[in-house]
Amino acid sequence: MTPLRVRPHLAEILDRTVHVVVTFSVLGNLLPEPATVARQIREMLLDTGHQMSIMIGASGNPFDMLAEAYAAGEDLGRRAEQLVHDAELDAAGRAPVTTGAPALLEACRATGRAITVYAPHSESAVGRFLQHHGLRALVGPALGRGFAMRHPAVRTMGPVLESIGALPGETAVVCATFSAMSATQRAGAHAIGVDRLREPRKMLHGGEGSNAVVQSLTHLAEAVRACAPSQHRGASLW
Repeated sequence: MTPLRVRPHLAEILDRTVHVVVTFSVLGNLLPEPATVARQIREMLLDTGHQMSIMIGASGNPFDMLAEAYAAGEDLGRRAEQLVHDAELDAAGRAPVTTGAPALLEACRATGRAITVYAPHSESAVGRFLQHHGLRALVGPALGRGFAMRHPAVRTMGPVLESIGALPGETAVVCATFSAMSATQRAGAHAIGVDRLREPRKMLHGGEGSNAVVQSLTHLAEAVRACAPSQHRGASLW
């Protein structure tokens, strides 16, 4: 078999990578009908007499509506959270996993790299999704919306890296969007985008710091196996 040729810049990143953070949008989708959930929260808020801006009221993003609910009051926030959680938990038992995701997690484990999943979703829904696809044993921490809400003003991956005890220079974050890649770069970690999972290559490239874009999770899994971390072989998984 011909050895995989890994682009030098990606190889350089992987050579340094001991910790891999996988953003959940790379793995799957726990809100297949986000506008429906956003509408449920909006109707709940309007039923209480809450008034919102035209911009927020027209949003089809359930996380925008969730933030609006919490801003209106703790009780309304908890009610909105339950609506989002129920939708996510329902999807977790049937949402497909992205092609190549199991191979990537297995490659990280085989090369001694610790794996963290970071999601905007509830931790219980993320856990159910991973369990449903037989992936939970491959992953260490699974940080979800509860973690994110404890750090509402942070716009980098810094708190995630701190929580898992990872050095930015030894961490690669696998992303599907430019915003996630930018947040990673601001934290000083390496960003690896996956082409067309959510956004095309031309949108994922750019920003400051170390970054690379791969054509698929399958390709990234092969590159991970080909580029074991040179200075940390045999590191514990988590």
